[in-house]
Amino acid sequence: MGTQKNSETTREKIIEAAGQLFSQRGFSAITVRDIARKAGTHLSALNYHFKGKDALYREVLLHACRSALMSPEEHEYLQNLDPRDALFLFVKGVIEQYKKQTTSHWELAIIDRESWYPSPVFEEVVDQFFRPETDFIAEIIGRISGKPAGSNEVRFAIIGLIGLLTLYGYYDYFIDAVAPDLRNVFYEKDWLVKNIIHMILAATTQQEAE
Repeated sequence: MGTQKNSETTREKIIEAAGQLFSQRGFSAITVRDIARKAGTHLSALNYHFKGKDALYREVLLHACRSALMSPEEHEYLQNLDPRDALFLFVKGVIEQYKKQTTSHWELAIIDRESWYPSPVFEEVVDQFFRPETDFIAEIIGRISGKPAGSNEVRFAIIGLIGLLTLYGYYDYFIDAVAPDLRNVFYEKDWLVKNIIHMILAATTQQEAE
């Protein structure tokens, strides 16, 4: 029992160390020796659990998606709410996740990095996580706007939502440089959440390309 528990603890330490390093510097810049050193373990332990860096990266990314994206239970809960309430809770939840990002809260950072620099695992996480998540939010926005979830207007709004969440999640220095003091109002009465929702719902009224 003790050996099995120690083995699982070592596996978790490797995932945590790899997640921090991959999210900060990317897949190519990190070696398995870097990961083993940060995890406080040996290369043999890393190879035993993951058979190499590619398999480890896949497991780290899947772990990040399971941790940061919505669970089936959360989907079911939001589905039973008024769609405006559901969208509000979703956007607020993501903003709060970005606020928590530190070295030890790296899940969103590695998901975003994977979207910018796709790896061989990209199609797998799209099928398992990204597409179901965006389809779910598209259904909510479609219910609010009265547009089909698969319409260009709703899909345009979804991409805009992702962009806005990423912008306000990462670009603190840029925002402070071009709009001093703006961030002071972000969290007053959920100002930022409400205005992001306003912008993305307005996007559903965009004109079809001729």
